[in-house]
Amino acid sequence: MILVSVASVLLTILKVIGIILLSIIGLVVLLILLILFCPISYRLSAVHNDEETTADVKVGFLIIKALANFTKGKGLDYCVKALFVKIFPRGDGESDDESDEDLLEEYLEEQDANEQDEDEQDTVEQDTEEISSLPEPDFESSDNTEIHENIPELDEALNEANDSSDSEEELVNDDILCDDEETDLSEEEIHSEDSSEKKSIKQKISDGIDKISDKADEVLDKTDEKLDLVDKKYNEIMVKVDHVLQFLDRDYVERTIERALKIVKRLFGTIKPKKSKGYLHMGLKSSADTGMMLGKIAAFYPMYGRWLTIEPDFYNKVIEGELDIKGRIYLFRVVGPALRMVLTRDFWRTYKLAKKI
Repeated sequence: MILVSVASVLLTILKVIGIILLSIIGLVVLLILLILFCPISYRLSAVHNDEETTADVKVGFLIIKALANFTKGKGLDYCVKALFVKIFPRGDGESDDESDEDLLEEYLEEQDANEQDEDEQDTVEQDTEEISSLPEPDFESSDNTEIHENIPELDEALNEANDSSDSEEELVNDDILCDDEETDLSEEEIHSEDSSEKKSIKQKISDGIDKISDKADEVLDKTDEKLDLVDKKYNEIMVKVDHVLQFLDRDYVERTIERALKIVKRLFGTIKPKKSKGYLHMGLKSSADTGMMLGKIAAFYPMYGRWLTIEPDFYNKVIEGELDIKGRIYLFRVVGPALRMVLTRDFWRTYKLAKKI
């Protein structure tokens, strides 16, 4: 009996674990299928005329929607919503909190400024009180005894000044004699200076020639270095080109490139709008310019002829238009071929060879 009860308990535990694992696997598979088969819808609408210029973009996937609106004069407005709740940018509540914080900072700064003004006023009043408390000098009570006592000192200073004037006269006479001697020597110095100037000019010319030659040598060395670098880069580029050409010559590489091009073509087919409508009223400076532009646009008529209507204006300069594009993108149309390509042997051989280039 005990063994039967233990076995029943183990079976119930295993049953619960299996149910949980199967539910997790089912949720993962359901999520993958939703991502692959749920379309990414998009819509683009725009209007341009003399009165307004607006553009609206809407992108939706599962429960998420991204909206963007541009209006001339107002700027760009955008948001992301999950169901009907805005998740980006953040709500207005936080902006209110930020504004409250800014108001508090301004209030504190005003209080600090007022306290500083009061402290300055207090210091000014204290200084004025200290100045007023100082005693006034008594000029009438002062005696002139000190002036009389200093008279003999003034006499000594005058005598010293007379002695210094006599010594200065003697120095002037000595300077005159020295000047006479210097005039005799100046003639000899002039001849020596002329010869030194000639020598200095020759030295300057030789120094200039040496500098020019040094600069020319530096320029030649730099040009040689640059040419060597250019040769190295050219050789490296040519080696890479050779590797790329050898890479493209392989059969398995050609097969992988063909499959990749098919996937890209299918991707453009999925991105292509399913419903589109447009109108363009166009006029340039002259009728000749308008006709030339219309001829250039007509070269792409197979691409826009089904959904775009062009109305030329040969008399007025005007550009007006409306645009409305809708489309859906299914990921399974691209993911399936991409997985098939990745799981092939040719893809991995191509990948390994590409890493070696």
